[in-house]
Amino acid sequence: MLKVEHLTKSFGAIIAVNDVSFSASRGSITIMTGADGAGKSTLFKMILGLVRKDSGEIFLEGSSIDGKFSKVTQITGYMPEKFSLYSDLSVEENLDFFADIQQVCSQRKKEMKHRLLRRTGMLPYRKRKAGALSGGMKQKLALSTILLSSPEMLILDEPTTGVDPLSRIEFFKIMEDLKKEGKTIVMATPYLDEAEKGDFVIFIKKGVKIKEGSIKEIKDTFPAQMYRVLPKGNIFEVMNQLQAKKEVKGHFYIRGRFIKCMCLERPDFLSQLKAKEVKEEEPTLEDVYIYYQRGIHRD
Repeated sequence: MLKVEHLTKSFGAIIAVNDVSFSASRGSITIMTGADGAGKSTLFKMILGLVRKDSGEIFLEGSSIDGKFSKVTQITGYMPEKFSLYSDLSVEENLDFFADIQQVCSQRKKEMKHRLLRRTGMLPYRKRKAGALSGGMKQKLALSTILLSSPEMLILDEPTTGVDPLSRIEFFKIMEDLKKEGKTIVMATPYLDEAEKGDFVIFIKKGVKIKEGSIKEIKDTFPAQMYRVLPKGNIFEVMNQLQAKKEVKGHFYIRGRFIKCMCLERPDFLSQLKAKEVKEEEPTLEDVYIYYQRGIHRD
């Protein structure tokens, strides 16, 4: 449905997005992930025409939009990282306001309000002031406001940042329901556990796409072997010992009480470590991201 080719944007000497291409299919969830400042928000804003691109092309249903961004915005609901609700208005009043802005007709507005409030579990809170809502409720209300016009595509910029774990689970249940309805969802998140819930993932680092593919494809083609080390004694001392090995420096990181190791083959020194357990395991998406983000594949 959506395809971008070679999008580039600089702000002075800073290259925010550098030659990024990707596609998002209808009825799918495409996740873009990377550290803060990776260029995710700038990329979304270029697609919507909020930031002027330096170069590149944007295609919708196979045709170039040729600078006519209304072709995108007419069918897209956009939720920026900092979505502004009106805190002095109630949940229902916020929905009424945004429905009027989107020129949703009266009967349709009534139907959509009830449907969205029920779907998000917000019906009992429709009279509550938006400023009195929890973080998770605010995000569900923000999502509801962009769904009022029944957009075909959703572009969501880190919609669950600062949201409690239960609300994040509820949010992604809504995403799955919307996908089943045929919505195309393009979403940015810094959370790798959330990225696991997508159909397709794109890793961004300093404005550059460093890896993309379906979740299954990325894991199945992961070139390294993953080991989980449960050390004896102080975990930081063991970590320092491992990082002293120049040939694999950067291949290790701490996760809870374990040290994770990613190498193209099992290093001999792993058997020499004072460890309670050294176990090979399947990579998570977090492991895959760290591997490519650190550039271990180029060592």
